[in-house]
Amino acid sequence: MRRTIAMMGVLGLLAAGLGCQHVGGKCDCGAHPSDAIMTPPTPPYPVAPVAGTPVKPLPAPMPKPGS
Repeated sequence: MRRTIAMMGVLGLLAAGLGCQHVGGKCDCGAHPSDAIMTPPTPPYPVAPVAGTPVKPLPAPMPKPGS
């Protein structure tokens, strides 16, 4: 019984250590710094202005340098 438990433990550790397990997302094998950038939250549904509310006008365009 002890040999069986020891053999199962060794095989379990061997299986756990082999290869990429894809536990942490796209691929946890090779971490890339750009994958760690958090994106800002997005609204859960489309937002439309309510009728009768004032809408801000767009700012005036910036003049091009040298003109």
